[in-house]
Amino acid sequence: MTLAEAIPELSVDPVVADWIAARCASADALVDLERAALSGAIEDGFMSSEPWKAFQTHALALWRAHDHLIIRGVTAADAGASLILLAVVLSRRFKAYRGSNVVKHFRMSPWTTELSHTLQEGHFHTDINTSTEPPRVTALQCRIPDPGAPTYGEVRVTRLPDLLHALRQANEVRTLEFLQETDVTMVNESSPGAWTGRIVNRDAIRFHPETLRAAQRRYGSLASDLEDHLRVIKAASLSVSTPIQLGAGDTLLVSNTRALHYRSACSVIYRSFPRDFIAREVYVLHLLDEPT
Repeated sequence: MTLAEAIPELSVDPVVADWIAARCASADALVDLERAALSGAIEDGFMSSEPWKAFQTHALALWRAHDHLIIRGVTAADAGASLILLAVVLSRRFKAYRGSNVVKHFRMSPWTTELSHTLQEGHFHTDINTSTEPPRVTALQCRIPDPGAPTYGEVRVTRLPDLLHALRQANEVRTLEFLQETDVTMVNESSPGAWTGRIVNRDAIRFHPETLRAAQRRYGSLASDLEDHLRVIKAASLSVSTPIQLGAGDTLLVSNTRALHYRSACSVIYRSFPRDFIAREVYVLHLLDEPT
């Protein structure tokens, strides 16, 4: 089996896992690692060791072949500190949030409609796609798997070349034109800015149905057949992607420019209705660049 045909996942060497656990053991680990990540001081002597170099070599090979990879065998630190150390295999340039934060924590809830927290099925999409320059990598680490897994909470990744090939095979000419030849506007409803351009530009894609719908509501700038295109894109994406199950600590690193990622519907188990429940929880961060 060739590398391109293999499942893009790896399990870290126990030596690497032990080092990550030790770095994340203190109460201030997340704050310290976020500060180091944003100041460019994330380096550690262990990153020159043979176990780390072997881990990074394997990770980079999978990344270049698949535009994403799954890393298993690491314990999820409560605050997401280990995600920072895993992301370093691809880049040392982290996106900051609210000034000094790197990691976001999302917990699914039956009592919200916010996209990152809702139990409803998500969309195939890229992140922060209304930005002038979206981040290059999305890193997602599972803290608590969906209690209804594997039926609920699955993740999928669709690479751009595979999506375009599926659309050509299905003779979806109009949707291909929508993706590659039509200027569209995308907006984030929580901010005043907007981005206008083509969804697919050479080997890069920026796409989220909700930002397209928001632009349609705000400007009336998209064709009335938008929903038809979105249904076709979803069906094609599902046809060329495989369900991924993430256990506690498992991490997905995925290109935010050459692939779309997706999360299925989620579930909860109530300890005490309505507020005490078990639900899927994840940590997320973004990298500003990636290996060349």
